[in-house]
Amino acid sequence: MHFEALGSPVYARLAGRLALDPGPARPFFGDPPDFHDPLRLFGAVHHLVLRGVAPDALSGDPDDFAEAIAAHEDEIRRRIRQDVVQTNEVQRCVALLPAFLTVARETALPIELLELGPSAGLNLLADRYRYVYANGAWGRSAALLELVADERGRPVPAELLATSLDVRRRRGIDLAPVDATTEEGYLLLRSFIWPGLEDRVRRLGAAVATLRAEPERPQLIQGDYVEQLPEVLAERPGDAVTIVFQTASTGYLLADAAARLRSSLDTAGSDGRPLAWVSTRRHDEREGAVEDAYELELRVWPGPPRLAAHLDFHGNWLEWLLP
Repeated sequence: MHFEALGSPVYARLAGRLALDPGPARPFFGDPPDFHDPLRLFGAVHHLVLRGVAPDALSGDPDDFAEAIAAHEDEIRRRIRQDVVQTNEVQRCVALLPAFLTVARETALPIELLELGPSAGLNLLADRYRYVYANGAWGRSAALLELVADERGRPVPAELLATSLDVRRRRGIDLAPVDATTEEGYLLLRSFIWPGLEDRVRRLGAAVATLRAEPERPQLIQGDYVEQLPEVLAERPGDAVTIVFQTASTGYLLADAAARLRSSLDTAGSDGRPLAWVSTRRHDEREGAVEDAYELELRVWPGPPRLAAHLDFHGNWLEWLLP
C-alpha cells in the first residue's frame, strides 16, 4: 500500500518492515491476507495510541510497534474481528454537493438523501457545511466545517452554486453504522485516519461537531444495503426526489451484488416517483479517461447516466464536467 505517497510516513515505514518480516503481525492476517488486514491492524494499534494506552506504538520504530502488539494482543484481535474499516472522508462532499445541486435544479423538488455505506452519516450532512469553489462559495458562513475545492479544468459553474437545497430527510444503510455522537464512535473514526494526515483529523472533528449539533440527525439503518434498498425505496415519497448516493463502498461488492443493486435502482426509477443516483463508479464501470481517480456518475430517472466529475479518491481535487 502506498502509505508514503498518501501522506503517512509512519505507516510507510511499518508496512515496509512488515512486508519483509510479518513477525508479530502474522497471527492477525488471513491466508491469503485480505486487502483490509493491515488497515485493521494499524487502526487497532492507533486506537491504543489515541487512548494513551500504548503511546509509543506508532513512533515509527518497528520494535515499539511489535511490543504494543504483544502487550495488547487480545484487544487488537477483538478490534480486528469487529471493527470495519471506516474511511468515508467528508472532503468528498466537494463533489457530492454540485451533484446534489444539479439534481435540485433539474427537478425543482425537495430532496431526500439516502446513502449506501454512510459509516457515521457525516456526508449526509453535506448541506450543513460551507464550500469554497473558484466561482464562489456555497453554504452558511457560520458552518463549523469549510471545505475548499481544488478544481482542475472547468470549475463548478457559478449558476449552479446559486442553487439552494431543501433536504427533508437523511437516511443511510450500513453493515456497521457508527454513532459519532459518542466518544467511542469518534475514536473509531479517528483511529482509521493515518498518522500525519492532520487536515483529515481537523475535518473529521468539525464534521462530528456538526453532527452533534444537528437537531435532526441522520437515520442510520443497520443492514446489507443491496438486500434492503428495494424495501427502503418502495416507501419513498412522490413529492420529493430521493437521491441514492455512495462514494466508495460499491467497489467492495462482488459483481453479482453490484448488478443486483443496479437492477433495484432501475426498477425503482421506472415507477414514476422521482429518483436520482450519485455514485463513484466501480473499476469495471469506468470509462478510464483519467487514471488514479474516481469517476462520479449522476443519473436522474428517466434520463441516462452521465459522467459528472473526476475526483481524487479522498476528494483532494475535483474536475467538474457538467454545465
